[in-house]
Amino acid sequence: MKPAIQIHEIGNYMLRSYLLETPQGWIAVDSGYVGGFAAYRKRLGRLTTPNNVKYVFLTHAHNDHTGFLGELAHESGARLVLNEQSLPRLASGENAMPQGTGFTTRMGVMLSSMMKHSSFPPVRPDETAILLKSEADQPFLAAGLPIRVVFLPGHTADSVGLFLEETRELLCGDATGNAIIAPTRQAVLMEDVPEFARSWDKIIALNPSRIYPSHGNPFAPEDLAKYRKRLDKITLFYPKKG
Repeated sequence: MKPAIQIHEIGNYMLRSYLLETPQGWIAVDSGYVGGFAAYRKRLGRLTTPNNVKYVFLTHAHNDHTGFLGELAHESGARLVLNEQSLPRLASGENAMPQGTGFTTRMGVMLSSMMKHSSFPPVRPDETAILLKSEADQPFLAAGLPIRVVFLPGHTADSVGLFLEETRELLCGDATGNAIIAPTRQAVLMEDVPEFARSWDKIIALNPSRIYPSHGNPFAPEDLAKYRKRLDKITLFYPKKG
C-alpha cells in the first residue's frame, strides 16, 4: 500500500531540495541559494504547481536553505513553518556565526569567509507563519498528517527536522551530512558540539528507516551509531580573527 506521504527530491547531490506530497497538499523543505528560484520553479513544475505547495518548512536559517525562501513563500502562498529561533537570523539576511562556532575539518574553515559574506534577502514571516517554540508544537500531527517535527540543535541553535511516522524516514537538514565533505556524517559547521551529539542520540533513538540529509545521499541510521563516539572527542577548527 502506498504511504500517505511521498518524498520527492528536485535538487542535487550537494544541495538536496525535498518535497513532501501529502493528502493535504505539498510541503517544501527549505529553498536554496540566492538566484535559484527560477530553476527550482521549473523543476517543481514537473511535479506540481507552486500554488499546490501549502507549507514551506525551514530546517535552519543558513543562506543555502533560505536564499529564495521569500520568493517561494510569496509565489506559492504557502505558510512558513520554522523554529522561533530562526526569526532574528532570517531578519538579519546573514549567516549567524555565534561565539564558539567551529568547523570539523581544516577545509571547512576555508568556507567560513564565504559563509560570513554570503547574504540572502531578509525574510520576515507574516501572521500566517507557524512558529515552533518546542517539540510540543506539532502542526502537522494536529492537521492529521503523520509528520512529526523534531528539534535537532547543534549545527545551529534553530535546526529542526521532520520524521515521517508511517515510513520512519527522517529529513534532518544539516544535523547530519553524507556528501564528500562529510565522510563521517558530521556537519561541516557546528555551533555547539554537545548539542549536536545529543541530536545524534535523539536520531539514533528514533530508529529511522532512512535518513535524508540536505547535503549528499540518503543513508542508513547504522552509520550514525558507527561514527557517534567520534563526537565525544572531536576537535573543531576555528577561522582566524580579523
